[in-house]
Amino acid sequence: METRIARFISYLMHPLLVPLYILALLLYGNSFLSPGLSYSFKLTLIGLICLTTILFPHLFIYLLYRKKLVHSLFLETSEERIYPLLIIAIFYYLTYYLLKGIRISPVFSYYMLGATFLAILALIITFYSKISLHMLGAGGMTGLILGLAFNLSNGICYFLVGTILVSGITGFARLKVNSHKPSEIYAGFLVGAIVMFVLFFLI
Repeated sequence: METRIARFISYLMHPLLVPLYILALLLYGNSFLSPGLSYSFKLTLIGLICLTTILFPHLFIYLLYRKKLVHSLFLETSEERIYPLLIIAIFYYLTYYLLKGIRISPVFSYYMLGATFLAILALIITFYSKISLHMLGAGGMTGLILGLAFNLSNGICYFLVGTILVSGITGFARLKVNSHKPSEIYAGFLVGAIVMFVLFFLI
């Protein structure tokens, strides 16, 4: 039962879903970052994010699987992650470029720029060792909120508790399904948190 729950959490916190969660949180959870945006416009942005950060990367990774360039859709080995991470980095940068051209808070585009950096960094690390991509995403989420907390004084700090809790649950789930060693879990979280925090602390 515990393993099933851990697998469900792993699916729910899939790295490709994290940008959607973050951008939805910024759009609907903090009016300071999205003043005057209509409900339909927010839905359009969410749809754009779904296409460029979830649907298209998944489609290309599935094509890699069909071409036998990766042997598992779960990308369990470091070698299998190289092409998918490159694809993810490209689509994340495309999302950054698209969001940069829209008249909304630069926080949205900066997050996707940070996510692009993390994907490239994960790609580089993959040549030497394995790192938890789930925790990279969770750490990036925590680093974003922590960085914003230093720049905003309108009550965003309470989100920080939630992201830390979610990160802890995600890390436990990845250990429970034996996908990573503890060191890979901690490394993923720290790299994600530090990179994203520095980016948003400096803006």
